[in-house]
Amino acid sequence: MSEDHFDPGWGPALRILPLMMLPFVGMLRAVKSANSLMVMRSLWMLFVGAIAAMGVMAVVVLFADGIEGAMSQSLALVIAVGISVSAQLLVGRMVADPDLSAETVFVPSFQRWFFARVAAAEVAALVSFAMFIASASPLVYFVGGAISLAAMWDARPGRTRLSRFQAAADEETGLSVVRALERRGLTR
Repeated sequence: MSEDHFDPGWGPALRILPLMMLPFVGMLRAVKSANSLMVMRSLWMLFVGAIAAMGVMAVVVLFADGIEGAMSQSLALVIAVGISVSAQLLVGRMVADPDLSAETVFVPSFQRWFFARVAAAEVAALVSFAMFIASASPLVYFVGGAISLAAMWDARPGRTRLSRFQAAADEETGLSVVRALERRGLTR
């Protein structure tokens, strides 16, 4: 990324992350922030942490004795993987790439793109967790959680993704992707 498209990295997002864990304080600060890139990165880290926390619960059940599920592991795995993969494929088809024509349309379209992908990744985690509870098989969550984490990795608003959008913007309009995201807050 060139100098005129400076990306400060994940530092600002890491500073607000502890506040995001306080239900009202962190979210109020995030909503009022004029830097939507920092807010999206903080939320991304929070959601990845939630996926990992559900994985810890699956590990606890893995080492517990005498827990039986109401559903077979194979059926739970088929349902979890089917819905998880379907959610990823659907979001890829239903949500268009961000509109790079102007800053005023880019920021809301990028946020829509980001939050739709994060939501689809969370669908994978939540369905896998529900199927894990129904089957009492941690393998179901580990597989679904891996799909969810891979989808979250793809949705992250990191330098690589922003560089790709910046390259496309340079060819089309010359829009500064990072600067646009840092100057505008979350759209409603």
